Amino acid sequence: MSQFSRLQMLSGLAWLVLAMLLSVQGCDCGSTGADVRRYACTQDNECTSGFLCRDGECQPEGEPVDAGTDAGTDAGTDAGRPDAGPDGGTDGGTDGGTPDAGPTIRPTRLTFTSPPQTVAAGQCSAAVVIETQDSTNTAAPVAAQTTINLTAQGNSTVAFYSNATCTGAATSSETVAAGSSRLTVYFRGTAAQGVRLSAAATGLTSATQDNTLSPAPPSVVAVLTGSQTLPAGGCSSRVDLESRDAYGNVSPFSAATAVTLGGADGSDFLFFSNAGCATQVSQVVFTAGASQTSFYFKGRTGGTFNIVATASGLPSATQSETILPVVRTGTCTLGLGLGSVTCTITPAQLDLSKTFFMFQTSSNDADPDTASVRCALTSLSTITCTRNDFGDGDEPPVLIRWQTAELVSGLRVQHLEADCDEPDTLIPVSIPSAVNEENTFLLVSSESDAAVFGKNNLFTAWLEAPNLVELWFHNDCDTEFVASIQVVEFTGASVTRGFSQPIFGTTRNVVGLSPVNTDTSALLFTYESMAEEDELLCDRAVRGELSSATTLAFTRGSSANACTEYPVEAVSWERIDFGSRAWAQHFAVTMASGTASTSVTLPEAVDPTRTLVFASGQAVGGQAGGDSTYAGDDLIGASLGVHTLTSPTRFTVSRGSALGTARWYSTVLQLEP
Repeated sequence: MSQFSRLQMLSGLAWLVLAMLLSVQGCDCGSTGADVRRYACTQDNECTSGFLCRDGECQPEGEPVDAGTDAGTDAGTDAGRPDAGPDGGTDGGTDGGTPDAGPTIRPTRLTFTSPPQTVAAGQCSAAVVIETQDSTNTAAPVAAQTTINLTAQGNSTVAFYSNATCTGAATSSETVAAGSSRLTVYFRGTAAQGVRLSAAATGLTSATQDNTLSPAPPSVVAVLTGSQTLPAGGCSSRVDLESRDAYGNVSPFSAATAVTLGGADGSDFLFFSNAGCATQVSQVVFTAGASQTSFYFKGRTGGTFNIVATASGLPSATQSETILPVVRTGTCTLGLGLGSVTCTITPAQLDLSKTFFMFQTSSNDADPDTASVRCALTSLSTITCTRNDFGDGDEPPVLIRWQTAELVSGLRVQHLEADCDEPDTLIPVSIPSAVNEENTFLLVSSESDAAVFGKNNLFTAWLEAPNLVELWFHNDCDTEFVASIQVVEFTGASVTRGFSQPIFGTTRNVVGLSPVNTDTSALLFTYESMAEEDELLCDRAVRGELSSATTLAFTRGSSANACTEYPVEAVSWERIDFGSRAWAQHFAVTMASGTASTSVTLPEAVDPTRTLVFASGQAVGGQAGGDSTYAGDDLIGASLGVHTLTSPTRFTVSRGSALGTARWYSTVLQLEP
């Protein structure tokens, strides 16, 4: 072989080796040019900046891929040396023909290449990567700057941002630069619910991806159920508490969390774990993984107050609740010349069968037919008071002070009426539903057409049997006599009753009674009189008191010996020991002649929303009766005391006439619902 042939063969081998090296993907043989970048790869992050993984090779992001067939024409001239060998070897010149004319890759669609995320409410997401791709799901750069429109469907709180802290202005679109195929954005929302992210651009198929916003950790406890209005002592409906994050999303506690329960000052709330309010608690617990817990409550003090629920480290949850008072009070006036008045109760009672009332009148009237007033509970919102004589236009006005008491349990009241159909010394009154005499007492008031307070309109009221009340008179009852009677059955109370001997002088004591606790007891009484003339009020105005645990004392005339013309024939008394259901404070109140009002300070404060104040004598003007030294005509207003609780530590007594000295045995009775 000639020297030239050997050189030619070696040159061909060198070119062959070089060609083989160039054909190895990912070669790092140190050659220059595009082959340096075509390392083997499976995903983009294996390539250097500005390159993408295509067809298993790292390629420039903007470089088109030869995907077509070789359609070029080899029109180059042979620039190599002629074949000088005898074997007719191939031409070793370079190809100077036209380049390959195959098609360039163009994007047709948008795709989310980052995975779906679950992001806590209020937090910024991880990067959301959107890519332009061709129909084979391969990254395909855009030829010109392209706007990508971003929307969030199903969650109006979600917004997009261009930075990883989700700060600055939110955006609804971002651009992909020419020659690039990727866009990175971030999102943030506050509503814990699903969100469908959507990316759209002109000429490209849109892309969507479903992501989730989860609740942030609990930051508040909220009262889930609505405010309630309850009677004092009534058990509430269930109150539900819910834990929420700072954005209002329901957010379970990861560990058991206690909630302390309380009430605003003066609310007197008690809390319970069960319906019916049987088991008292001071806190409830959110169990681990729970977002709700519940409790029940009841209140004793009337008014509108907040309940307060506090979990450690979190703001307190409050809600306003309304407790209807045990005792409602008010005043109304039976006007000049009128025969009746309707007094409005606000708020209205809930159940008449669980409500009794007391009242007192004040007038400067000496005629029994216009001064004697009876009152009845006529509806849930009204008390109606009447007198016998009216219509002439000169009947003096009568001030009426009323008090109602309603308890949700342990109280049954029957409201009755009696009249003198036929003159007799006895009016029997049937009780529709039999009562337990041991815990039942009577409240009475009356009106009549009599000319004198005396033998035919002053009476004793007596619970004769479980189904019978008797009204007794010294003489035949006045034919216009009408009485309102409340039969009050009070569970937990203990009632002893009896008749006293006549009062001939100024005092009659009843001794040797079974002992009661005077701090939980009250006295009520009615009486008969033999009076036939209107010359001496003082001999028919009677005061009664619990003088000791075993003794009662009844007096008249404020111990003035001149007030003994007509005897008091009998006193019918009821001593009510309420036990744990009430607490009593008693006062001997005296008002000197010429004085129409006085004020009394209580040694111990009471709750006005559940406290009654009254005198022990009842009949003519409600529970207002005391004694008097007034020796003139039948000016009953001189001995009737209107009792008004003006504060937790004070009450007043006033009267319609300031004539004579008057005395009352006044009781302040706080009920326990």
